Amino acid sequence: MVGRTLADIRDRLSALGVAVGPYRVVSARTGTPPFPVAGMQFPDRETAAEAASVATAYRSALRRYDPRVTVHGLIVCEAPWGTDAVGTGASSLPEYCHAVAGALFEALSGRHRSVERAVIDSYLDAAEETEDRERLCLAMLESMAEALADHLDPAVQADTLREAAGQLPGKPSGPEPVRDALSDLEAAGLVDETAIDPAAADVGRRPRYITLRNYRPTLSALRCPVLPIAVELLRRTGITPQMADGERTADGWRLLVSLAGDRPAEGMSVVTTTA
Repeated sequence: MVGRTLADIRDRLSALGVAVGPYRVVSARTGTPPFPVAGMQFPDRETAAEAASVATAYRSALRRYDPRVTVHGLIVCEAPWGTDAVGTGASSLPEYCHAVAGALFEALSGRHRSVERAVIDSYLDAAEETEDRERLCLAMLESMAEALADHLDPAVQADTLREAAGQLPGKPSGPEPVRDALSDLEAAGLVDETAIDPAAADVGRRPRYITLRNYRPTLSALRCPVLPIAVELLRRTGITPQMADGERTADGWRLLVSLAGDRPAEGMSVVTTTA
């Protein structure tokens, strides 16, 4: 067990580093790089973002054996040739995926070990099979969605995703949180194009049908990982979203989304369709 969750993860982290590079991974609280990224440098923002997620997984695994291991919110810092400037550019797909994954690892750590282990195993298997960084970071989100759906009941899923969303920077809660959430997923590159259509009236919940064109996370033709959508909605509203009526289209998915609130938190991680 130790080799799979510690040595193998450290090997993956080592493979991402370079001798000289402009990016570092540091603690958001202290501004210094904690173990196991202390002294490491990375060639680009995407690689550093992946390293932050891998380092978070490593520290989560360490806490299984030593609960005193400090929890750090890891961020990417650009320090070109001796400066300490932090980059503020728009999130790339890998950077977005690993920010969400890192927050979820922290939410899972110490309480849902079977889920954490399933995610780590799935990620390491994917890392052995592909060198495509975008495909690999999508596999991380997909495995997280599947592990939460398979191992946690809806109410615990909701609590876990709410905690993860709380570790990410908050987003303003405007009059159209569904539209705002989808716009951010487009900007991050998770989906090419989205559309929103009204559904039958449901007082207080404002259900919407959403269409996702070329939505990149996928489990199968019948299972759609909606975890990123749930996280984005929780970042804005804190209200438990509900997604259902999944329909596979020629180039994506169509789903019914509502802010469920007091309803059972179904469709938080994966939506399944039989059509």
